[in-house]
Amino acid sequence: MRRFLPLALPLLLPACNAGAPTPEPTASPVAAPMPPTDTAARPKPLPLKTFGDWAAGCDNGATCQAGSLVPDDSAPPALTLSIERAAGPDGTVTIRLRGEAPALPLTAQVDGEAVARGGTAHDDTTELTGEPALALARKLANGGTVTIIDAADRALATLPLKGAAAALRWIDAQQGRDGTTGALVARGPRPDTRPAPAFPGVRAPVIRGEAALLDPLLVTQMRAAAKCDTDDLPDATTRPLGDGQTLAIVPCTVGAYNVLSALSVVTRGASVPATFDAPPAGDAPDEQSLVFNAVFADGILTADALARGLGDCGVKQRYAWDGSRFRLIEQREMEQCRGNIDYIRTWTARLIR
Repeated sequence: MRRFLPLALPLLLPACNAGAPTPEPTASPVAAPMPPTDTAARPKPLPLKTFGDWAAGCDNGATCQAGSLVPDDSAPPALTLSIERAAGPDGTVTIRLRGEAPALPLTAQVDGEAVARGGTAHDDTTELTGEPALALARKLANGGTVTIIDAADRALATLPLKGAAAALRWIDAQQGRDGTTGALVARGPRPDTRPAPAFPGVRAPVIRGEAALLDPLLVTQMRAAAKCDTDDLPDATTRPLGDGQTLAIVPCTVGAYNVLSALSVVTRGASVPATFDAPPAGDAPDEQSLVFNAVFADGILTADALARGLGDCGVKQRYAWDGSRFRLIEQREMEQCRGNIDYIRTWTARLIR
């Protein structure tokens, strides 16, 4: 079919290299002033940057992240490393390791020198926070490699730092810290006083009621309108939207690791395509009701457009239903298919209920 890209997303992402699958990251946005009302802000996810073997990006609240990438033509390491810096004066630093769970405490060595020790386990992630994380982030900018060693003195991974200094310097600039005492790389004498920007607000009602049953003929009509495939499609599913409305998730095309579905809002037996304030990833702007790997629960639509089955590149989005359309409240991205599944957040909005 001319527009569906269920197996990969080459229009969105560059060519891919090796990586390893792990579950979706779960980090929360840094706290910022919460708007009391819906700000009706138009979502504008920020672009990512690549610096050698590191990717970097920020969201609209100036929380920034840099992540290690597998070098070209190299085998994937047992771990990848990400550095997240919160916005605001002396914003906290969190270092996350994804992959093989190390026996704690871990030791991080930069060019053979032990810099930080500790770590806490969170599901599939090991985190280093506080002063050890800050010290390690600053040391990475001046090193050639970082080696992660577990409590049994096993070297789990050695990661190249080519591009790390440029990525962290770029983060300093995005957060307004360059030339201040709070910078990671571009340190200077000025105080670190730039406040964190406020996140926009999206008001969404708590959804009550039951979903309506779908007429099979209506499902057939929705598939025809969306120009879906005709064979071997999963059944349509429904979810309540409140106020007598029902969300119909109608699978359209099934690939190896993506299911593209047409989303419609059904009211009293009639359907209209669902609308969005920002287009779902991997879809043409004039066909916004088509969503990859759609899941709707508790008023939140999750859409994950995977660029390959390993899950180390693509776009992850979360939308809130505001009573009439879907509003983007979070977007995470990883453009480079190079082993790091800790997607970088590029847009955040506060959910108001």
